[in-house]
Amino acid sequence: MCGIFFVAHYHKAHCMKRMPLVLITAAMLMYGCGNDSSKSRQEASSDSTAAMAESMDHISNASVDFATDLASSNMKEVELGKVALKNANYGRLKEFAQKMIDAHTQSNSELQKACYTAGVTLPAGLEKSDQEEVDKLAGKTGKDFDRDYIKKMVSEHQKAMERLDAAATNMKDVSLRNYAEKTLPVVKAHLAEARTILEDVRKQYDPTQFDDVESYQ
Repeated sequence: MCGIFFVAHYHKAHCMKRMPLVLITAAMLMYGCGNDSSKSRQEASSDSTAAMAESMDHISNASVDFATDLASSNMKEVELGKVALKNANYGRLKEFAQKMIDAHTQSNSELQKACYTAGVTLPAGLEKSDQEEVDKLAGKTGKDFDRDYIKKMVSEHQKAMERLDAAATNMKDVSLRNYAEKTLPVVKAHLAEARTILEDVRKQYDPTQFDDVESYQ
């Protein structure tokens, strides 16, 4: 019995002596992590991008490029729509903007489901260049905003339509091809509506501000 007490007492005392060393080591690690927090965030972002690319090594470039391009387009349309709700002067543009927010949010949700089946990992946020476009447009108001926003809507939907049309014909992955086939008519309808609104906005304002309007038809 005494022997057991002695061992237990020794173990307790020995652990108490080791405690300061453990605490000091932990403190040193925390200090080091604090100093490198900025670097760690950058490395984590870099590691995440690398991991995403590595996880999709076995997937065709066509599938990855199509999915990431469409996801970026959907997210940019949503963000531009949010800006238009605040900055647009022409009422019809605000209606169109809300329609784009709803439609492209749903489109991206459907794309995520298709990508889950295809094994493609989508970007979580806007690319730097897309965010710069959104920020630039957010700095405009009134007629300048209305003109540039609806032009952007025509050009963005034109590019999306071309990507979807190619994927609907040539995409080997079945889930992504089905997504393209389903989404293509919706984007075509948005493009036609954007072109009509562009003409309405041109008539509302000075037509000379839209001297390049033919290139958007």
